[in-house]
Amino acid sequence: MSYRSTVAHRRSQAVDRRVMSPARIVAGILGVILLVMGGVALARTGLSSLTGETATVLGFEHTALMGLIDIVAGLLFLVAAAAVAVRGQLTGISLLTAAFGAVMMIEPGAMSDALGGGSDLGLLYVVVGLLGLLAAMMSPTRVTEVEAVHEDTVDRY
Repeated sequence: MSYRSTVAHRRSQAVDRRVMSPARIVAGILGVILLVMGGVALARTGLSSLTGETATVLGFEHTALMGLIDIVAGLLFLVAAAAVAVRGQLTGISLLTAAFGAVMMIEPGAMSDALGGGSDLGLLYVVVGLLGLLAAMMSPTRVTEVEAVHEDTVDRY
């Protein structure tokens, strides 16, 4: 009586991909600053009236609506900081931020009633947008991949 032996091979492979870019750090810092500004503005004005009461945060007048805009913008910058495609997302968010700031600077009277800040807050948003664009365009992106391969050999009778 003969026994037949077979050998089975199992192979598993895992790839860990990491993207590093200074743009992630810049996007994270900008996001945290906007998030804190918005949070403080909301804490000081409350949500009873979005455009009624104003509060001064870091030298800029804010209504509750502007605080909400700050929070949303900050969260978008933080999402860009966590994204693999940080440069593309940071570029888009920065362009929107700079455009919003430009509108606030061009029409400060119309914006100051609803948002609290006028051209000075618009200038802040333009500067934040330009910093984000500069970081997105000038930051190199380094991708590292670590591959792990595991092989098993199993004898079967």
